[in-house]
Formats: sequence, structure tokens, C-alpha cells
Amino acid sequence: MKHHHIIRWLTALLLLMQTPVRAITIDGDLNDWIATPQGKAGDWQPLRNTTSSTIEDQNTNYLNPGYGGQNYDAEAIYVELDSGTLYVAIVTGLGPYSSKWPAGDIAIDFGDDDSFEYGIVVLGDMSNPRGGLGSAGEIYQVTEWNYGLWTAPDNHDPSGSSSYKSAHPATVKSGEHKGTARMVYQKALYNDNEITQLGKFAGDHYVIETAIDVSVFDPSLWGQKFNVHWTMACANDWIEVDPVPEPPVAFLFGAGLGLLGWSRYQGRSRAHRS
Repeated sequence: MKHHHIIRWLTALLLLMQTPVRAITIDGDLNDWIATPQGKAGDWQPLRNTTSSTIEDQNTNYLNPGYGGQNYDAEAIYVELDSGTLYVAIVTGLGPYSSKWPAGDIAIDFGDDDSFEYGIVVLGDMSNPRGGLGSAGEIYQVTEWNYGLWTAPDNHDPSGSSSYKSAHPATVKSGEHKGTARMVYQKALYNDNEITQLGKFAGDHYVIETAIDVSVFDPSLWGQKFNVHWTMACANDWIEVDPVPEPPVAFLFGAGLGLLGWSRYQGRSRAHRS
């Protein structure tokens, strides 16, 4: 392989990695995430193949681990990583005005070990005993979480503990404030119009949407596999997705230099043999 071909390949790779996807606006409008809803199951599919997603639209009273039907359904989560920003959109049947069991916070776990090092506050209401720390959009490096009502599917035990409960944190209880993200939580829109039918089941839909500057995360964690998780304060239903971070530029550059060195070695080897 010629040296200039390797340099051209490496340059193209780095440029491709930095090429942004279509701009995502934090406005509660799902036109950045899905095609025009038609009232069909396929409505939930993401627009881009770069979007990580989980879709769990349900229409039964039992949601797993708890109950509540559409009012507590965690329906879909979408995650896009672009140009140093982590975009998240969550669709749920739970509205922002529910005071009995309010929305939980977005939890991020690096290393796939249920440690959930970071939380992004969705509502924050310390005056509510079921609310969490902080104000909407605040990012915390978490030292302690609040949890929901379930120690296992269909096992109601508010004061109990279990590995299952620990895997589904609800709201930030304590932590260090690291920054603030753009955040909206509102009725779901499409092209500025309220969505009347999304998916094959009837019911109201709400969007939690945020954009997080990844510089708030500990650099030693960035590059590991990570999960993005959400549930409500009661944890009657939960949803998560595990996207893979962008490879650091330094890693790709190092790989390219290694390939360039290998090519030079091969060239010298061929010259020596001739």
C-alpha cells in the first residue's frame, strides 16, 4: 500500500468521524428522530442508522416490573452521539405534571456495571418526597440514587434492596453538580403540531429531550461502553439503550500511524529482497 494512499485514507476517516449528522434541536419535536407518525407500529423506527434506540410501546396495565398502563409506559428512547454532544430523546405516557410519582432522571452508566456515575435531572423537586435533587437539565456526578418500588418484576417492596432495583435508579439523591444541559419535557410534537397518534396504541405521549456536552464526563470513563437509562420515581416501567461512544481521535490517529509504519516496513522488506 502506498504511503500517500494511507495518508489519504486516514484523513478521510478522521473527516468522516467529525462529519455532523442532521442538527438536532431540543424542542420536544420528534421530527429529528422519526418519520411522520402514521398510527402504526413502524412509527417508532429511528430516521438514522447512527441512532441507538430501544422501543417498548405497550398497552397493558402490567408494564414490568410494575403497573399503570399508558400513564406510566416508558415507550421509546433514542440516543445520538455527534460532534461532542450526546443527544437523548425519551417518549413516555407520563406527563410532566404528575406529582404523585414524577418523572425520574436520566441515568448514565459507564462500564456496563450498573454503577450509574452520572444523572441528568429531568424535573427535580426536593419539596416532593418522591422527587430528586436539583433543577431540570442539571448534570450530577452521582454519589447516591433514589430508587423505585420494585425489587424484582411484580415484587412490590419499597424499602427493600436488590441487584434488580440497583440496576434501575430513579432520581438523583446526592452528587456533585458538573454542568447544565439543554432540557425539555412536554407533549410530543411533530413539525410543531401535537401528535394525535403515535404507534398502533392510543394514548397521550410526552417527550423528554436533552443535549449533553460530553466534556462533563470523566475522560477516564469516556470510550467505555455506556448505558442511558430512564424510569419514573416509582420505577413501574423503565427503558435503556447502550450506544457505543465515538472512537477518540487520538486512537484513530494512532492506528493510522501504526498502519503507516507497517507499510514502510513492508516497502523496505520488498526492497531488501529485490
